[in-house]
Amino acid sequence: GLTVVGAIAIALARANVGLRDVTFSCLLPCKRVSHMNQLLRAAVVGFLAFGGAVTPAAAQQAMDISGVWNHNGLMVEDRAIIMNGTGGGARIGDYTGFPLNDAGRQQTDSWMASRMELPEHLCHPHPAQYTLWGPGNFRITNTLDPLTNQIIGIVMDGLNGDMRRQIWFDGRPHPPEYARHTWAGFSTGVWEGNMLTVTTTHLKEGWVNRNGIHMSDHGTLREHFIRHDDYLTVIFIVNDPEHFEEPFIRTTQAKFDPSTLIGVDECQPFDQSVVNVDQPPGFVPHWLPGQNPQLTEFGTMFGVPQDAARGGSKTLYPEYIQELKKMIGAQKK
Repeated sequence: GLTVVGAIAIALARANVGLRDVTFSCLLPCKRVSHMNQLLRAAVVGFLAFGGAVTPAAAQQAMDISGVWNHNGLMVEDRAIIMNGTGGGARIGDYTGFPLNDAGRQQTDSWMASRMELPEHLCHPHPAQYTLWGPGNFRITNTLDPLTNQIIGIVMDGLNGDMRRQIWFDGRPHPPEYARHTWAGFSTGVWEGNMLTVTTTHLKEGWVNRNGIHMSDHGTLREHFIRHDDYLTVIFIVNDPEHFEEPFIRTTQAKFDPSTLIGVDECQPFDQSVVNVDQPPGFVPHWLPGQNPQLTEFGTMFGVPQDAARGGSKTLYPEYIQELKKMIGAQKK
């Protein structure tokens, strides 16, 4: 810990004043006080000023979630659409479980996977609204205030595409809307009991599923990190009124594992001489409205009515099961 004198020095340095500049008002009738008494009073004021500089979020930290987290073995929610080797990965036209609105559905219908072969997309990392849900292990490192040794944030790295996320606990405000948007966004966190709640803004448009379902660059992300012994549960809430009818919620898990090694995720560009060679320079792969022939393949392959495969908030609730049964019955006739 810091000494009282050290606290005074830091507090006054931050305020850009010296000890001689510090004056006190008497609460009781003033009496002449000794130099040592004045110094003690300054110590109290300096210590309180220094303590005030410690943000509530940092002071309230309930637990330490730093370390290396093994993610790959615990991805159980929608594993078939996350792991290509398990269930074939996310399929074109499968919008089940997503509260897409008409704009989000139209945007997804136009998406073509070969877009990712364009030079400007080759090293596209998983954005923050997807990265922890996708496969891969990760590391959390505490960010310390160099003066106080208080934890004022965390850094998450090892994420797909070597994307690093900085999450601040020190109470700093989010930047204005016109500030630069990135794949990681701008994140701040507060501890609510033993749960870390993170709010992320300033995100680029990025996918929330690898079949073209995207969050717009006006969307925000809310996350809840909950540690149970050596297990970490993360709850994601994607809020994007431009593409979703209501917030989209998902969860994921990871296990604390110091033996897990986090390597460098290097980008390996495609050979541009063999991709999209039949298209003119500058062409962006896409489907025009009504021209994507792949949209019905998922429903046909798995016997899912097209109305259900198109997603929407109504398909997320138990009441929709009755409508689904009616549509399936009609298909059999």
